[in-house]
Amino acid sequence: MRIFQVLALAAVFAGCGTFHAVREARSAQKTYAARGMGVETKAEKVDLKGCNLAQLVDFALANRPSMVRARLAVEDARIALRQVAADAPLLSSTPWGALDAAASIGRSEASKSGRSLHGRTDGSASGSLSLDILIYDFGRNAAEARALSEEVIAAETTLISTGYSVFEEVASGYFTLLRNEALFEVALTNEAEYAEHLEQAELRKEHGEAKELDVLKAKLDLAKAVQNVVAASNDVVTAGAELMAALGVDAASGDFRTVLGSRDAGLAQMFRSLADTSVGASELYGTACTNAPSVQAARAHLKAASHEVDAAVANLYPTLSASLALNWTDPLWYWRWGVNGAMSLFTGWRKTAAVERATVALDAAAYGVDAAELELSRDIELAVAERDNALEALEAARSSVRSGKENLDTVREQYQVGDVSRIEFADAVAGYASSLGDRVRAFYRGQIAEAKLFRVVGRWPEYTEETISEDEK
Repeated sequence: MRIFQVLALAAVFAGCGTFHAVREARSAQKTYAARGMGVETKAEKVDLKGCNLAQLVDFALANRPSMVRARLAVEDARIALRQVAADAPLLSSTPWGALDAAASIGRSEASKSGRSLHGRTDGSASGSLSLDILIYDFGRNAAEARALSEEVIAAETTLISTGYSVFEEVASGYFTLLRNEALFEVALTNEAEYAEHLEQAELRKEHGEAKELDVLKAKLDLAKAVQNVVAASNDVVTAGAELMAALGVDAASGDFRTVLGSRDAGLAQMFRSLADTSVGASELYGTACTNAPSVQAARAHLKAASHEVDAAVANLYPTLSASLALNWTDPLWYWRWGVNGAMSLFTGWRKTAAVERATVALDAAAYGVDAAELELSRDIELAVAERDNALEALEAARSSVRSGKENLDTVREQYQVGDVSRIEFADAVAGYASSLGDRVRAFYRGQIAEAKLFRVVGRWPEYTEETISEDEK
C-alpha cells in the first residue's frame, strides 16, 4: 500500500504544478486580450537624447519585438525538450519520466434484465489507481531528446543572430540619419551660396555690370537650391523614421526629433562609432565559419536531423513496459500487475517511410550547411568590397573638397570684380557642394559596411565613439 501512498503524494505535487501552469496561461490570455481586439494601450514616452550607438543598440535589444520572439523561441525549445524527457524509459538518464500514474473514480447503474426501461436501476461505485512504467524503448526517446537538444542550440543561435541583425539595423539607421542630416547641412550651405550669388547679381545689375538675364538665372539657381533643401529635409525625416523602427519605438512615443534629439552635426564633423578595419575576406571567412550564427544554426539542424534518423530507426523496434494497478468495485478490492512487450508487425510501411523521410531530411540539412557557408562567403566578400570602396571614395572625396573649396574661393573673388561669368560661379558652387556630399556619403557608407561585417562574421562590435574633424584632414 505504501507505493500507492507515494503515488497519491506525487499526484498532489503534479496537481500543484498543473495549477501553476494553468494560472500562468490564463494570466497571459488576460494580458493580451485587449491587444487581440485592437484596443490601443497607452504608450510610454521614450527619451534617447544624447545616446550614442552602443546605448541605442542596447535599447533596441531590450525592446525590439523580434528579440522577444527569439527569446520565446528558445524557451519553447527548452520546454519541448523537457516534454520529451517526460516520456523517457526507466533505463535512461531520466528514469523518473518513465512513470505514468493515473486515477479514476466513477459510478454506474443499469436496469435489471427483463424489466421495463422505466424501472429501478442497480449499480455500484468503482475506482482505480494505476501505474505504468516504460522500461526500455531501444533508444527512441534518447534520440528524440538529442535531436531537440540540437534544436535548442539552433534556437539559441538564432537568438544571437537576431541580436546581430538588430545591431546592424540600428547602426545602419543611425549612420543613415547622420548622413542625411549632414547632407541637409550641405544643401543649406549650397542655398546660402546661391543666395549670396543672387545678391551680387542684383548689385551688379544696379551698377550696370550685369544684365537682367543674369539676375533671372541667379534666381533660378536659388530656387533649385531651395528645392534641394526641401528634399534633403524629407530624407532626414525618412531616416529618422527608419531608425525609430529599428529601435522598436512607435510613433505614439513621439517623432524622432522628440525621442532622439539633435546630434549637432556640422559639415566638417563626422561621428565615428566603429573603428576602420583592414582584415581581408579570406581571414574573415575563416573566423566566420566558426562564429557566424547562420552557419552554427545550420550545423545544429544537421545534427538534429541525424538524431531524427536514429529516432525513426528505433521506432521500428519493440517497447518493453510494466504496469501495476489497484482497483475497487464496491465492496471489493483487488490489484494486478503485468509486463508487456509490444511491436508493430505491419503498419503499411509507415515506419519505413518515416526512416526514408528522416534520411531525406538529413540530406537536405547537410546541403543547408553548404548553402549557409556559400551565402556567408558571398556576404563577407561583398561587405569587404563595400568597406574598401568606401575608404577609397572617402580619400578621393576629401581631395575633391579641398580642391573645390580653393576653386570656389577663387571664383567668388573673381566674380565680384567681373572676371568670371555667372555660369562659372554656379559650376564652382555646385562642384563644391557635390564634393561635400560625396565626403559625407563615403564616410557613413564605410561605417555601415563595418556594421555589416560585424553581423556577418558573428563578432560583437567594439565601439569607438569619436568625432572626426574633416577640416584637419
